[in-house]
Amino acid sequence: YFASASGLSECTRCEGGTYQSEARAAGCIACEMGSYCAEGASAPLPCEKRTYSNKTNLESVGGCEGCPEGHACTTGSVIPVPCRAGTFAFGSRNAECELCRAGTYQNGTGASNCLPCGSGSFCPIGASLELPAACEPGTYGNVTDGDGLPDCFDCPAGSSCPGGAAPPTQCAAGTVAPAERMKTCDSCAAGTYQDGTGATRCRDCVAGHYCTEGASAPLPCPHPLGTGRGSVTCSVCKREFYLLNSSANPADIFDNPTKHCKRCPKYADCSARGTTLQTLGVPPGLWRASSLTTELHACVASDHCSGSGGAADVSRRRLTASGSDNRVVGDVIVGEGCNAGHTGPRCEWCRSESQYFDRVQRGCVDCPSAGVRFANLVGIVLAAAATGALFYLALTRVAIFGRAGARAAHRLSHMKVKVGFQPKVKVLVSFYQIAATLGPVYGVRLHDDFTRWMEIMDAISFDFLGLTYPDACIGSMRDRLLLSALWPYIAFLMLAVAIACHSLTELLLSGRADNLRRDLVRATQSRLIYWAILVAYLVLPSVSRSIFKARLCESYDINVFTGARRSFLVADLDVLCSDDDPVFRSLGAIFWALFGVWPVLAPLTFLALLLSIRPAVRAKRISPLARACRFLWRDYDADFLFWEVFDLARKLFLASLVLFIDQEYGSSKMLRLVVATVVSALFLAALALARPFKRSDDLYLACVANLLLTCCFCLGTVIQLCGEDNDQCYQLVGLNDARRASEFVIGLTAAMLVASLTIIILKAVTAVTAPTLRLVATGRAPILELPSGCHFHGFISHAWGTGQDQTHTVVRQLQLLMPGVRIWLDVDNLDDVGKLEESVADSATFIIFLSAGYFRSWNCRRELYAALASKRPFIVVHEADTAKGGASI
Repeated sequence: YFASASGLSECTRCEGGTYQSEARAAGCIACEMGSYCAEGASAPLPCEKRTYSNKTNLESVGGCEGCPEGHACTTGSVIPVPCRAGTFAFGSRNAECELCRAGTYQNGTGASNCLPCGSGSFCPIGASLELPAACEPGTYGNVTDGDGLPDCFDCPAGSSCPGGAAPPTQCAAGTVAPAERMKTCDSCAAGTYQDGTGATRCRDCVAGHYCTEGASAPLPCPHPLGTGRGSVTCSVCKREFYLLNSSANPADIFDNPTKHCKRCPKYADCSARGTTLQTLGVPPGLWRASSLTTELHACVASDHCSGSGGAADVSRRRLTASGSDNRVVGDVIVGEGCNAGHTGPRCEWCRSESQYFDRVQRGCVDCPSAGVRFANLVGIVLAAAATGALFYLALTRVAIFGRAGARAAHRLSHMKVKVGFQPKVKVLVSFYQIAATLGPVYGVRLHDDFTRWMEIMDAISFDFLGLTYPDACIGSMRDRLLLSALWPYIAFLMLAVAIACHSLTELLLSGRADNLRRDLVRATQSRLIYWAILVAYLVLPSVSRSIFKARLCESYDINVFTGARRSFLVADLDVLCSDDDPVFRSLGAIFWALFGVWPVLAPLTFLALLLSIRPAVRAKRISPLARACRFLWRDYDADFLFWEVFDLARKLFLASLVLFIDQEYGSSKMLRLVVATVVSALFLAALALARPFKRSDDLYLACVANLLLTCCFCLGTVIQLCGEDNDQCYQLVGLNDARRASEFVIGLTAAMLVASLTIIILKAVTAVTAPTLRLVATGRAPILELPSGCHFHGFISHAWGTGQDQTHTVVRQLQLLMPGVRIWLDVDNLDDVGKLEESVADSATFIIFLSAGYFRSWNCRRELYAALASKRPFIVVHEADTAKGGASI
């Protein structure tokens, strides 16, 4: 404030642009440069930094001007200060100048920017000129004193120094400088990476990833490849996959991962990373044919599959030739996979020739000694002979034991006729002869718990050779094949000698030595033919099956690349099913020769015999040859004389000939089972429609047998379908495993035996209690033979008005008391009344049912005259009861 005159009542405020710092002043002072003075200011205020003023009388801060570019203005600046050399001020209103960055310089003042350092020069921070380069590579320079020249320092680790005037540069991602004085950073080696800057070492590539040279980050492997830690590329398969070809180019594996890496086969072990086809893990209990296959087979019968390695197909024969446990077939190393002493497919063959594989023991056991072999054979022969002898004596000689013996003989003979043992035993044996082939022919591997039952089935099917001695202990396959085909001939020759001796003894004891030669020849021939037919019938299916062992092969995949397979002869795993194997070639000629002898010649012989006796059988005139061949035709109606040959062809097809279907893979496929099911079903339909049996109970039993057999084949298909895959078995069939299906098969085969025994027992009980006609002389039922030219045992003549009902009753009672009798009755047999005389002549006897009005009937008299003309024996039945149409004599 100021007062310009005295006497004023108040002081005046200084105007803007002036100030007054003292009291009692008469005027104000002009504001100084670099400052501004507001109205009433007592002192000048400086301009703010970044501004300046070289004027006076500034009234406000807004009058201060902004600092120009390339200059710096501090607080209260009167004039801008230009930036010195080595500094710059970019833009206006700068409070201070900045130092030039390293690599730039400024040699002028008042500059707004710095100039780049020239090539080959060194420009530290705040450089006012370009300095000459003086540091070698691996070092860097810096201004540390006031002379303006750089000093050289070692380049720190994690950075690179190219030398000259360049400062240290931190290593970028993917590179490292592990030591000092590095002129350049090293790229991370393949298999390592570095994702940071200024690093001194690289990191190992993580598992499941790959790292190329100079990688700044690990890259994930494409599916389904995998790697371990520190991998350069992805060339192995991850867990649960295997590498198909271990010799494949790694680059190709990386480019086509799904082509080379395959999912682990079921039950195989691919838990290790980098599993290949050759190193595929095979758990114990499984077997594979070579190291180049993915097919794994369950060792259902052997406990000696050690797993892991390749095939176990080294045989005794090949071991002897090679002298080693392992061998090379092409590029396939085989010989592993089985425990010591075992070899072959599924480890079911023994290395030692003195051992054989026992499915019950699930391993190799010692062969029985020769004495045991002979004892087994003799025991079976004696047991069979004793059984036959006792049965023969029971039926023919028990009558010698007085009156009780006669009654027993009568009952036994009646039971034999009434029950009809022969057709029932034939049906039962036929069923088991076919059912026993489920395993060896159709490849149906039942559960091990049922092995004993299968042996019982073999016994019922008359496979005596397999029961007496193990096949593998007999000798070579050639010896076994010849023995299996020739032993029935040997047995028959022994039987023939026994029959001849028996016949000779009977004739000598009977005192008919004068007719010895003729009677001996006739009796012996008849018995020999009968027993030859019986023996051939019983052993034909099992012998044919044994012959086909020379062609029964099982095939295994050995090379997934070429599709090559190797087939083994199931009966002798030493033999390869290939023409390259000399043993297999030699078996071919033997097989075809025996095939012609048994499956072809035997049925043709039966057919020829039936053709030769057909007229006699149809005419009911039983010739000696027809009697000797009665085993083939006695159980069937005359219209179905050849049914036994038809049934035999069915058995041969199902038990052996079906092996011609898919010889290499058939045992592991379902085609044979499907064909067998269809054939069994068709035969069942033919059986039901044709009704060839004389007795209805035999027909019903045969139908039941074929129905059960069809079910067995269907269940065999289920077992094959389930195989080793329980999940698939449950999804498709509804069973948890194949064992349940095996139980059904065993149940069906046992049901057949129960059904047969039940029918036989029921019929036997009925036969014992039912009345029948017997001859007083022998106590046996009469033999109902017909003379030449006759087809009926009797012709019953009666008056229709008074004797029709009674004659019907008589005929039905005769048929009940004399099974097989044929009585001509008008209701049953009359086609043309004009042929009554022919019908009388066609009957062996003439029966007159004498009732009221008989002789008044013209037709009755015609029948009577015809009987007299034909000289037929007369049998008169008189009805005396007049209430029933009777007549007096």
